[in-house]
Amino acid sequence: MPPTQNGGADFGTCNPSIDFQLGRGNRKPDEGTFLPSDAVVAQGQQDALNPNIITNRVCDQLTNVCNANQAAKDLCEQAKAQVEAAGTRDASTAQLFNSVLGF
Repeated sequence: MPPTQNGGADFGTCNPSIDFQLGRGNRKPDEGTFLPSDAVVAQGQQDALNPNIITNRVCDQLTNVCNANQAAKDLCEQAKAQVEAAGTRDASTAQLFNSVLGF
């Protein structure tokens, strides 16, 4: 995926969005979990019931593997804080994070 721009934010080689799905992997059909959408960002990361685990992973990977600029890292931290403040654990949580990032 090509780099994405949002207010000067360049996410480098990664898509920083997250995904919410019910019944992923060995989960119960009604159990929803979060996972980074980008395979590079998600590498080695298991799905999580807690969205904060996944948003933290995305923000870390922007530095570690994506070559994102500081504006992208700052925007990710803002999105992460909004998810934590919202306190939700459903599809709206992923939508909130992704929308703050421009996805």
